[in-house]
Amino acid sequence: MFTMSSEAAPSSSEAAPTALKPSRAPSLLKAAGLIALVTVFSKMLGFIRDWAIMYAYGTSVVTDAYYAAFQLPAFSIILLGGLGGPFHTATVAVFSRLIKDNEAPNERAKLLASTFITLTSLVFTGLSILTLIFAKPIMGLILSGGKPELIDMAAHQLQIMSPCILAGGIVGILYGISNIYNCYFWPSMSPVAMSLTIMLGLLLFPNDSTGLVLAWSTLAGGILQLIMQLPEFFRQKFTLKPALDYKSPEIRQAGELLLPATVGTTIGQLVTYVDMFFASSLGAGGWSAVTLSNRLVQLPLGVLQTALLVPIFPRFSRAAAEGNYEEIKRNFKTGVVSLWLISIPLLVLMMIYTQPLIRLIFQHGRFDEKATELVSTALVFQAFQIIPYFARDSITRVFYAFQDSKTPLLVGLIAIFTKALLNWLLVPKYGVGGITFAITLVTFINMTLLGFLSKKHIQDLGFREMLGPFAKLAIAGSAMAGAVYATDYLLRLSALPAMRTISPLVAEYGPIFVASLVGALVYGLTAWALRIEEMNYLQRRLLKRG
Repeated sequence: MFTMSSEAAPSSSEAAPTALKPSRAPSLLKAAGLIALVTVFSKMLGFIRDWAIMYAYGTSVVTDAYYAAFQLPAFSIILLGGLGGPFHTATVAVFSRLIKDNEAPNERAKLLASTFITLTSLVFTGLSILTLIFAKPIMGLILSGGKPELIDMAAHQLQIMSPCILAGGIVGILYGISNIYNCYFWPSMSPVAMSLTIMLGLLLFPNDSTGLVLAWSTLAGGILQLIMQLPEFFRQKFTLKPALDYKSPEIRQAGELLLPATVGTTIGQLVTYVDMFFASSLGAGGWSAVTLSNRLVQLPLGVLQTALLVPIFPRFSRAAAEGNYEEIKRNFKTGVVSLWLISIPLLVLMMIYTQPLIRLIFQHGRFDEKATELVSTALVFQAFQIIPYFARDSITRVFYAFQDSKTPLLVGLIAIFTKALLNWLLVPKYGVGGITFAITLVTFINMTLLGFLSKKHIQDLGFREMLGPFAKLAIAGSAMAGAVYATDYLLRLSALPAMRTISPLVAEYGPIFVASLVGALVYGLTAWALRIEEMNYLQRRLLKRG
């Protein structure tokens, strides 16, 4: 599915007295804090954007067509070119070895950047043109179980959004160069552009019934994302002068990493097309429900993943180049366990209060009770993806740090067939829930395979040491769930008549709010009492302000 990705131990240059030069990079916690703050803002705007789309169209053939047509542009500008995508990853992996400690780029680095952008522009321009010409056959193949109205509508929207494909690869390179210079603000903020243009389009054209306003607004947002990255690129003395020094060893190195990673990402997108194929037979709104469910899960996942994995990857890459495996292990364990620590309370609340929260947030305008039930079913089955998700993506970046994108590619190939089989088994029985449950299962399988295969590069990533913290977090999460259920039950038993006198809304959501606060408090106290190292470490660092 597409997505709309703690401070680890000090690096060797900071910790070892024999280091040649101390790093001037900001602490991981400070970088993560900045990225988290910006990403929260970006994700919240994305959430409001999705709310506006659902208010205007509900889960309907229009939204099914838009979300289907957006898959190819999203594949380029979010998956290939987004933070953590192949172009961003390849740029960081190559340039982090050429540029040290915020040094100005030399002529070699400038020529490499110009060549990388030129070659990417040529390839992606061709892909944009092919998409424009063959939009209808593409949509007809992907939505083979859909009605002609759905296919025609999706094809027209895809033609409008096709230039976003060109913007995607270039944006990924610009993200990577910005991150090399410890600039995280504009890369993290750029998704805001698309959210704002879509909301502005819906505001200016509220009576659109074709979905074309969504397509044109998405195109404007993709172009604006690219423009937002250029000031920092030029500030670092890079240029957009065309160059074709394709024989340089760095270009070959980038290609060796980029090609398998791109193919692997393409395979991941093929998994989405498998889901679209099965969803197209479920009737109007099925694919929209799956998409919205994924967006809701990705709201916290995207913030946490981007905040911690973006600044941690250059450390993985440099530690791998130095052979400092202990630092990779420390960063991996601290990062994943910290992500689990923060996300498990969200999982608990998703499982307990899925339907009332979706009803509160989305059931307005054309989003009715049927749509609430559809999205709730999809979300409940997908919520557990939170557990393997962070570990899988962190392990993938360890492979990339060792210049190995072929292994994740192999695992991705296995995922296509696994997902198709699971959909075939689960969708007839569970509908949209079968699709999202299969997403969770495939994520867990991918995590397991990548963890096993990581031994080819690093013998021990610290999985055994992570079992204890995970068990403690599971206990804390169970205690939270018990506290939420008990508090909610007692409030509805004793205070419901009084709350009804205030308003039906207070009667419905007052117990949820109070029970969630009590549950969060119980979770925090339990995690503290169980002496989870990452919690104490984060607390010490936060009290010291990073």
